[in-house]
Amino acid sequence: MIKNSSFIYLSYFMNKNTPLYGGSKGVRVKLNSAIKNGDSSNTKKLSFHNHSGTHIDFPNHFIPEGKTSEAYRAQDWVFNHPYLLKVKAEENELISFSEEQLRKLPKEIDFLILKTGFGAFRGQEKYWKYNPGLSLDLADKLRNNFPNLKVIGMDFISITSFQNREIGRLTHRKFLGGTPPILLVEDMELSSLNKSPLSLICAPLLIENLDGSPVTIIAEIDIT
Repeated sequence: MIKNSSFIYLSYFMNKNTPLYGGSKGVRVKLNSAIKNGDSSNTKKLSFHNHSGTHIDFPNHFIPEGKTSEAYRAQDWVFNHPYLLKVKAEENELISFSEEQLRKLPKEIDFLILKTGFGAFRGQEKYWKYNPGLSLDLADKLRNNFPNLKVIGMDFISITSFQNREIGRLTHRKFLGGTPPILLVEDMELSSLNKSPLSLICAPLLIENLDGSPVTIIAEIDIT
């Protein structure tokens, strides 16, 4: 930990109201045992889609032979050069970068964070139905310009704009199926992040053979 730094979550807590792509709900926390009912301890049963809340897409999500969760090492989830980019995005817009925008980004980026402000609509229908997405050409632009980039994350529900689903499927394949793959973190909680973190940890669930997983993201930020 660097002096004058602190830590914040960039993940949402999951609950019954957690929005899923397409507008469904699917996070359930049920009582399993309770001290008040005479049991020896309190326990819960959890049930949720593996792409619930703040989550990461592994290559296998769209690439049949792509890596799944157990293929990654602990050090793969530690990022020392995260970068926050604030971008304007309208409903249904497919985000891309100009050559000028690309030149302004640090070459050493390993985790690119896109803050559009669309997270303000989380809980409303427009958050999943009219979300922005990423353009088909963006994967190659980022891969060709930033050799250390491992992950791109964003404050909207999916890189697939719900109104542009066919393009979104192709875009997922571009990011996850390229060499090297660029992993995707969707539905990040960025309301309190206003400048690039000093470092961050993005920790998926340790369950084998997953094509995606909820993640807990902890960012170290400068508080000077």
